[in-house]
Order: sequence, then C-alpha cells, then structure tokens
Amino acid sequence: MAYENYKRVLSPITIRGLTVKNRIARTAHATFFADMDGHISDQYIAYHLARAEGGVGLEVLAPGFVHKSSNFVPRTILCWSNDIIPGYQKLMKVINPTGMRVIQQIWHGGGIYADWREVKKGPSALPGMYTGMPTRAFNHEEIRELVDAYTLAAVRCEKGGLHGCEIAGSHGYLVMQFLSPWSNRRTDKYGGSLENRARFLREILTGIRGSVSDTFIVGLRLGPEALEGGLIIDEIVDVLKMLKADGLVDYINMSMGGYHNPETMVPAVHTPTGVELNWNSGVREKTGLVTFISGRFRTLEEAEQVISQGEADMVGMTRATIADPYLVKKTVEQGAESVRTCIGCNQLCVGNIFSGQPLQCTVNVQAGRESEFPQTAIPKTSKPKKVLVVGGGPAGMEAARVAALAGHQVHLYEATPDLGGALKLVKNIPYLGGFYDVCHWLQEQIYSLGVSVHTSTYIETDDILAANPDVVLLATGSRPRDNLWQLGAPAVVLENLKPPLLVNVPDLLEKRVVIDSGKTVVIVDDRGHYEAVGVAEYLLQNKVSVEYVTRFGDLAPQMAVAWRSRPALRRLNASGQFTLHTHSYLADVSAQGVIKIDSFVGQAAKLIKADHVVSVGYNLPNDELFGELQKSAFKGRVELIGDCSSHRYLHSSIHDGFNIACSI
Repeated sequence: MAYENYKRVLSPITIRGLTVKNRIARTAHATFFADMDGHISDQYIAYHLARAEGGVGLEVLAPGFVHKSSNFVPRTILCWSNDIIPGYQKLMKVINPTGMRVIQQIWHGGGIYADWREVKKGPSALPGMYTGMPTRAFNHEEIRELVDAYTLAAVRCEKGGLHGCEIAGSHGYLVMQFLSPWSNRRTDKYGGSLENRARFLREILTGIRGSVSDTFIVGLRLGPEALEGGLIIDEIVDVLKMLKADGLVDYINMSMGGYHNPETMVPAVHTPTGVELNWNSGVREKTGLVTFISGRFRTLEEAEQVISQGEADMVGMTRATIADPYLVKKTVEQGAESVRTCIGCNQLCVGNIFSGQPLQCTVNVQAGRESEFPQTAIPKTSKPKKVLVVGGGPAGMEAARVAALAGHQVHLYEATPDLGGALKLVKNIPYLGGFYDVCHWLQEQIYSLGVSVHTSTYIETDDILAANPDVVLLATGSRPRDNLWQLGAPAVVLENLKPPLLVNVPDLLEKRVVIDSGKTVVIVDDRGHYEAVGVAEYLLQNKVSVEYVTRFGDLAPQMAVAWRSRPALRRLNASGQFTLHTHSYLADVSAQGVIKIDSFVGQAAKLIKADHVVSVGYNLPNDELFGELQKSAFKGRVELIGDCSSHRYLHSSIHDGFNIACSI
C-alpha cells in the first residue's frame, strides 16, 4: 500500500545513465563536520551514512571549495587538493552498499564573505553582500585559473568514486555574481549581455565535461535572486537552454534568494510547503532538464504531490532528513506518523552555521552525533531502572522516550489534562503552530513505547517517595514573574503594574484573559525570541493595537540568526496597528495605566495610555520539588531538565531530556 501511495516519489530515475533509486534528494548544506584540514572525517561519514541507510536516493555533499581564494571557515570540504581523494574513497566504500548516489557541490563564494583580513575578489569591485566589505575584480588570467580549479575539483570527485558534481550557481555565490546584472558590472566579454554573463559558467562546464568520463554527472544549482534588478527566472531558463543545447548540464537543482533576503534561501515555519514554486514553477517544462525542487517539503506525500504535478523529477528534503534521517524507510515500513517532522525553526541548522558552530537540530539531538548512535539506536541498559518523569512538556516527553528506548521502566506524570507543556501555547499563534508537531510525535512515541502516562495528576514529594523510583527527572517547566522585571533596567520598580493591567502570557494564549479589538496592549520583550513576536501576532489578528518595547536594537535578534525576524517584522508592520520601540524599557506606570517608555539611547520618552501590558521576560523555574526531594529521605538520583532547570529555549529542553535520559 505504501508503494502505491508514493509510487512516483519511490520510483527510480536515470540521470546520464545512472539510476537513482527514488526521487528524494538532499541538497548541499554546510555542516562543519569535516576535519580541521578540510578532509572527510568519521563524523562526516556517519552523518551521511545515516541518511543513506534511511533511504535517501541522492545526496549532494556540502559545498566543496575549489580554490584557496574561496576558503573562509574551518571544517569545510576543500576540493582544491588531491588530499581529498582518499576521504572520498573512504566515504563511498560505506555509502555504495546502501544504493544512495553521491554528488559533490563545488563552490566558490567570490567576494560574498569578504572581510578586513584578506581582500576577496569577484566579477566586479563591489562590496560582498554578506559582510559589506569591498572586493576587487578578477582579471582574465585569474578567471582562467578559477575555471581550471573547478575542472580539477570535478576530476578529484570522480577519482574519489563520487557519481557527479554540481556547480554552486545559487544564493549570490561566484557563478551567480557573474550571471546577475546587479553584481556583474564588467564591460569585457564576461559582462553585459546574458550570453556574456553566462560565459564564466559555460567555460567551467565545458572544462569539466571535457575532463571527466561520459558517465560522470554534472549538475547545476541555480535560482532567481528574488531581488529587484537581480537575476530573474526568465534569464535562468534562457541560460539553461544554452547549456542543454551544448550538452553541458544533466540536471538543474532549483533554488532561490540570496543574502539580500536570506530568509528566502531556507524557508522557515512561517512559509507553506513548496514555497519556492512561486518563483520556479514551469522550469522543468520549459527546459526539458531533470529538475530538482526544494522549498520546505517535509513528507513523502508532499514530494509525491509536486512530482505528480509535473514540476519536479526530484524533491529536496534536506532539513526533513536532518530531523529524521530514516524518513523514507520509516514512511514505507511504519507509516508517515512514525517520522519525526522538521518544525522549520532553523535554529540549530541555519542558526548554528551562521554562528560558526557545527550543525545540530532542535528536534533530533542525534544530528551530528551519528557515530555515537549507529542506526540512530539508543543503547540498551543492562540494569533497567524505575524512572519517574514529572512534567509532560517537550523535555519530559523526550526524556521519557529515550529512557524507555534504553529499556527503563518509565512513568510520566503531567498535572494538566494534556501533554505538551508550554509549547501548547503556540497552537493559537499565527505562523508558529507548526512547532507543536514535535509534541504530536513525542506523544505518539511514548505511548507506543509503553510509557505509563498519568495526565491530570499533580504529584508531590510524598507521592514520589511512595513510588520509590530509582531516578526522578523533574521537567515541571517555569512560571511568569508576578511583576515586570527588566534585564536592561533591573532597578526599575513598577508598583502600579498589577493585574488586570498586567496580563501573563499563558492566561492570554489559553484565553483565560480575552482582550477585545480596539484595545491597546504594550508588549515588553526582554528575551528577543519568538515568544513576544508570537504574542504580538496573536493580538494583531484580533485587531488589537500593539506597542512593542524591547531593549534590543531590532526585533527579536534570537530569531534573526534563524532568518525569521525580518519576515515577522514585515507581517507586523503590514497590520497597520504595530509600533516598534527599540533600545527601550518601561520606566513608569501611573495608577491610571499611562505607560512611560524610556530609551537607552537618548530618545525622548513616550507616554502611552494602555489597556494592558504583557511581559515576555525570564520566567522562574518550578523547581520546588527538587529542593523538597533533597531535604527528604529520597536516596535516588534527581535531575532538573528543560525550563525547570533554566528558562531557555525549545531546543534546550529537548536536548536536556535526551542527554540526561541517555546518562541514566
């Protein structure tokens, strides 16, 4: 039945004579899993092997740098030396038995990541878009050297046993810098007309095709910049027709966006499935090339649909298979509900990489740790223990899941009627409801594993002592402060700020407090993450005016690293009822509810008559049970996990639950 439901996505496809077993691809993405010398590491191999064993048809490896002038960070693949070949051979020795095909994306960033330590170069002397540092233009001799570098990198890929290479022409990198009319200001044979702007790419592909075997696949990743004055889809189609006519390219891996609008490159939770089709629809039909499409596809059903519509031959499911490397195998053998779904937060995949840290995943703690957990298995304990988990939020459920997989006897107690903890609050928030998907999955898992779940059960110290567990994991979350304490202005005391003027977030989102349309609410965001933004969007959908006060210099900087803050600010501003006060704090509240908003940067204070104030700050941990157990006669192990330990983030809670449960 599964094969019938997914007959297109599970069907093989032939690319330049090579059969790929299904239509699921993983597009190139940075991981920082290479070793410090830019070689293939055991961690790198284990990461890709897990996805190969999980049923992925084709993997495009993380960008490999073709020339020393392209290098900018450690722990990335360096294709400019023959030293990479033994690592490729080692990788393919373990990947080949799985049937997954492997292609290396070969990459040069041009001037995009220029900084003050080294002058970078690009097609024209323009500032690099990511850093803003000016660059110099390549001369003809240097362009020839780069063409040769791409060619030699492709040859090394084939010598290493890979099935092909893919030119990185996407996201504002060097090839796109030549193609794009805004970044290519040259007046020689490499600039001006589209044919001239495409010359660099054609020379690269010509060099590669003439230097590798006839069976070696050569692909291209490219997409519109989604920028006024940038590279558009019609020009891309024209370029692809040129390349196909010359027999230079075997497939097109469509992308979109660049660093002018980075949120378009890796669309997050606020975007719909297949969002990139808004820009890339029709490319397959117009070019006749094998076409890859990405755009937040999370399930085989979604991939099946886009293939059936004729838009794609293969579907990129990169983040989906970071969240669950066994997505394909599980869907076929156990059903779609067994798959741990990507929630599109971008926090530890995109966010980590652009903070200089190795890739991780909010919902899959094992991402990047595959060598510790072969085939993602949790090691079985030789000494099963009775484990009592107090709290059924993400931290508690993940701890219960992992402890049960390890073979422990697990009892989970939740005081409310439903599992989910504080994450239940997102269900009513526009553009954030997808975060709750992880709770659905965790709940299914703990029930199927036989965890004894007790909802609507408030457990106290005496109950724990009577149960006599070996281990107690406290995941009781946190609670809002009963006053508005501000980290940026800790000495300010707002004596008149009390209910009903002050409303806490759980009361608002669980509808114990209802704020009518036409009212004015001041939101104080002390944390700079999605919580306060979510509250604002919740209120704005109900036609409530929002005055948003934050100590930060911009909206939600913790969301910015995941490329989600700018889209949120666009939505907020579009409401017409949103005002942002940056570098600001609440200085005073009168008895009549007049709010004084003062500035950290010398702007004049503002007075606003508000109907309510909502504070999104630092909660207090619900850790009373911990202290009571320490004072009691309990001799077992007690651990605090998630917000009960420290009010942090969703990924902190899930990682806490996993790591501490593994240590039992």
